[in-house]
Amino acid sequence: FYLDASGCHGLISAPSDQSSGIPWYNGSYTVTNAVRDGIGAGEFNTERIIANQGPGNYAAQVCANYQGSNYGDWYLPSKHELNLMYQNIGQGNALGLGNVGGFANNYYWSSTEYGNNDAWEQNVGSGIQHGINKSLADYVRAVRAF
Repeated sequence: FYLDASGCHGLISAPSDQSSGIPWYNGSYTVTNAVRDGIGAGEFNTERIIANQGPGNYAAQVCANYQGSNYGDWYLPSKHELNLMYQNIGQGNALGLGNVGGFANNYYWSSTEYGNNDAWEQNVGSGIQHGINKSLADYVRAVRAF
């Protein structure tokens, strides 16, 4: 869903959702310092979230545990990466391909933290992003760099 200027490196989305309803956090409202945005920021954020929250069943951990296509370097996308997914392979349809990612018309978590209690999510039907409580259950789609 993204290629850099060289055309040799970019980001790829998992072919399906890793969850249709999972919280961002593991039950602890803490500042994880997962505040980076942009290309590649999701990997940094995912590592910070897991280091802070520990083992469990939450958005960043589910993405990190994903082993699609025999790769183990999947992560929860940053706010910007998630928006690129919406625009290029989701309902945003900027490339004129339609929803080739098969995204639900629902909210998806990003790895970008919005504060102690909140993180950024995106409605992949409308494109709207906003901060929301980390305890809520959103969809999750893992990404990886190549």
